[in-house]
Amino acid sequence: MAVFFFAQILYSLDQVCKSNFIFTDFPFLTYIGLPFFTVWGPSMYLYIRSETTNAFNFKTKYVLHYLPFVLLTLYFLFSFHFHSVEEKHQLVASEEIFTDGYRKVFMSFVGLQVFVYNIAGIIAIEKFAKSDTLKDSNILSKIKWNKFMVYGYFITCVFNNIAMLIFLFKDAKSTAVYLFISSFLFLAYFSIILGKALLSSHFGKKMKSTKSFSINKVEYANLNLKLALHMKEQKPFLQFGLTLSDLASQIDIKERLLSQFINQHYNSTFQDYINLFRINEAKKLIEQSSNSRMSILEIAYESGFNSKSAFNFAFKKHSQTTPTGYKKSLS
Repeated sequence: MAVFFFAQILYSLDQVCKSNFIFTDFPFLTYIGLPFFTVWGPSMYLYIRSETTNAFNFKTKYVLHYLPFVLLTLYFLFSFHFHSVEEKHQLVASEEIFTDGYRKVFMSFVGLQVFVYNIAGIIAIEKFAKSDTLKDSNILSKIKWNKFMVYGYFITCVFNNIAMLIFLFKDAKSTAVYLFISSFLFLAYFSIILGKALLSSHFGKKMKSTKSFSINKVEYANLNLKLALHMKEQKPFLQFGLTLSDLASQIDIKERLLSQFINQHYNSTFQDYINLFRINEAKKLIEQSSNSRMSILEIAYESGFNSKSAFNFAFKKHSQTTPTGYKKSLS
């Protein structure tokens, strides 16, 4: 996300320099920002991926998303930046290394690239929103703001792309309305993000200090025993869509107290705590599946999961392997 905003800032600086003819006095600034236009789409997409993927790591293969940026940077380095100041002035004046035709192709490519990456980001966040990890309030808050990030950017880019295409292939007058709408939307979009970033943690969820339990050690131990027995004997985790409120009601305890106990005692969220029981149940069923001939989907449902994707996600998170991989390891 930091890379995304940095690329956006360079775009703004590029426009300011161009409109104020700063490139004439400082030719080395010319074409510095252009390669970063190709960073917008990949950076937004990878940010969404990092927010919707458990234990996300930036893999080497992700560098391929920035291949257009690398190629453009090398092109401008050798064709412009490595030249003398006098040569730079001539190249800027003649525009021979970035002609009007090149500019049209480049801006069309950037518009299409951002559009495709935005769609990919929307698919990723919507897929994650429908998974079995929505009961935790922190995750719900993150999903809400990440949806705003990707949908807001998508809408603003649509108006900006319309204005850009009309400007490149028709005339400047026709772009006035779209440019005004686009500028207003971008201003509102980034202002809201900045406001939330300054006033809260992770786009909307305010930081809360961890408070100690208001119960004594004996009550704490009783709660631990009560919860453990209930999970072992009643197996509430097999219930589809079990919520924190449901479990608190079943063992007759306040929802807030149960949430705090799970967070502190197990160092876990409610959903991860429940999923761990479900995964252990699933492992037992997988071990027995050679006799019962249960499919992976049937095992997922029998373990309390309401979808195969949620089952696979949780299984890999808690076992570092897939259900199928675990089944193969047994044989």
